[in-house]
Amino acid sequence: MTPNDSSRYRNDLPEIERLIAGLRLPASAVLQLYELAQHPPLDDVRLPDDAESAELLDRLGLAAADRAELVTARPDPQATPELWWLLERCVTLLRERQGSVAPLSPWPDLPDELGAVGRYLYVWVMLTAAADARAFHRSRGIPDDHSWAALGVLAGQLGNRRALHGQGGLHTQNWVTHHFRGAIYVLGRLHFERTMITFDPGSAVAAPGIGAPALGVHIPEGRLTPESCDDALDRAGRFFAEHFPDEPYRYATCSSWVLDPQLKEYLDPDSNIIRFQERFTLSPDTGPDSNSTVIEFIFKRPLAELDQIPRQTSLERGIVDHIRSGRAWHFRTGWFEFPP
Repeated sequence: MTPNDSSRYRNDLPEIERLIAGLRLPASAVLQLYELAQHPPLDDVRLPDDAESAELLDRLGLAAADRAELVTARPDPQATPELWWLLERCVTLLRERQGSVAPLSPWPDLPDELGAVGRYLYVWVMLTAAADARAFHRSRGIPDDHSWAALGVLAGQLGNRRALHGQGGLHTQNWVTHHFRGAIYVLGRLHFERTMITFDPGSAVAAPGIGAPALGVHIPEGRLTPESCDDALDRAGRFFAEHFPDEPYRYATCSSWVLDPQLKEYLDPDSNIIRFQERFTLSPDTGPDSNSTVIEFIFKRPLAELDQIPRQTSLERGIVDHIRSGRAWHFRTGWFEFPP
């Protein structure tokens, strides 16, 4: 820590201690707040007004239940000063990092004790920063339909929260920041993220080097037919060549439980998932135990309810039986040359 950093830390600490108490956060959140403290707003942060919010929510496709709660959970600098402090700095950070592929420092998870205004705070951050994301899209010549498709991922994340926890709000704020700063785009069946190689690709011939530009492949829910994946990859090749010609993407990567080779024990060789796996060369790193994440993604239920989960498909039976046998699923990372 430099002398200037030390002075800044001493100046920020009393405010951060106050925020920790006001937001009812654990002491471990102090570093997250300290990082956000370095991004004060240069101008007043203005939330979208009622008419602007209604138009945004229409375009983003939020469900009626989420819309109804959101409009009554509007943060206010006087009524909720600590939450407003957080909102201002999150909005500012998104504005500063528009177009960046580097991950942001994580934003703190807010406790349920803060009520609906806390559960929806990060939604208001995204709504406030939407105009900045749209401006970045326009600067790259990205059409409106692609712009709204990328930002519309927010609605699905709200739906996931409601299905998993039985209440509205956003708990995947750190994931959605990628969409609201121009890093991820929805192109048919798959989503593609402007990123770079950050893992050990192994020793295969033509393996990428660390730091090489890459398109991160993300898999929303639904069937992974080879035809739909081929179409998405073709769209991605044309999209990024047109709108990001200065970023030559030679590789595609994916990090997902879908790439766990243990799935071959439960699925037919010609199943969509196994055929998707065959596109990739796996990194040697097996990653941590991801059972809870896999169960939440597939069943929208916590791992603690494993014995109550209905199993209707071979995939669902395999996922649950694997865990019941005392084994773990892993998020595996793989790569292939792009375009394929």
